[in-house]
Amino acid sequence: MHILPLTSLLRFSRPLAFIFLLGGGIAAIILLVRTVTVIDDTPVQLVLNTTTPNTFSAFHDMQAGWADGYNGRPMRHTQHSPLAANSSFDLAADPQAPVLRYHEPNAWRRVALLYLGASNDYQSLAWVVFFAVGSWLLWQLLLDVTPATPFTFANARRLRGLGLLVLGLNFVQELAYLAVRMLVPPFQSPGLAEPLSHYVRLNTETTLPGWEVGLVLLVIAAVYQRGVELSREAELVI
Repeated sequence: MHILPLTSLLRFSRPLAFIFLLGGGIAAIILLVRTVTVIDDTPVQLVLNTTTPNTFSAFHDMQAGWADGYNGRPMRHTQHSPLAANSSFDLAADPQAPVLRYHEPNAWRRVALLYLGASNDYQSLAWVVFFAVGSWLLWQLLLDVTPATPFTFANARRLRGLGLLVLGLNFVQELAYLAVRMLVPPFQSPGLAEPLSHYVRLNTETTLPGWEVGLVLLVIAAVYQRGVELSREAELVI
């Protein structure tokens, strides 16, 4: 099997990483533009997932699965009647995944919701940080790799940094859900046991890699560092 030489691979991947780095800067500019737009009194639009609350969702899913198994049901698909709106808020789109729309008079609350990722687009501060910092680490990693020295301790640290970045942003996402519950008014709708703010879904769930990716990157970083140590030991022996 023909393997692409390292020199050719670097010649292709370095410009691609640089494009990602530029994309991180563009994403930051777009977020700033969106901030100005949000300050200009635009309505808040939040995506809801009414099947499970947004905090400790895995626990709720496990509890629902246990209840289904105990009652002999192979799988449960939670159904709700169409959610009812009132004069304070509006609900649009599919009743199973509606969009909550309401007027928030406080500009700083609107900006905070945008930065947390509580909007029906892809913009969030966590996503911009991941895109910008991740692209920078990848760019530096590729610059440090040469055919003569493919393994370095600095790149092991960069891989570890990527893993910690992913894990850290996933932890921040859980804190963001708590912040959303405090920022969004406690609107109630028939058929739901908890306020609508407890069912808001952040767009970071789809734009950020999961915590599993962070763990894999930490494992790769540890293996990579061990490879560097063995390579240095072999050089000393020779």
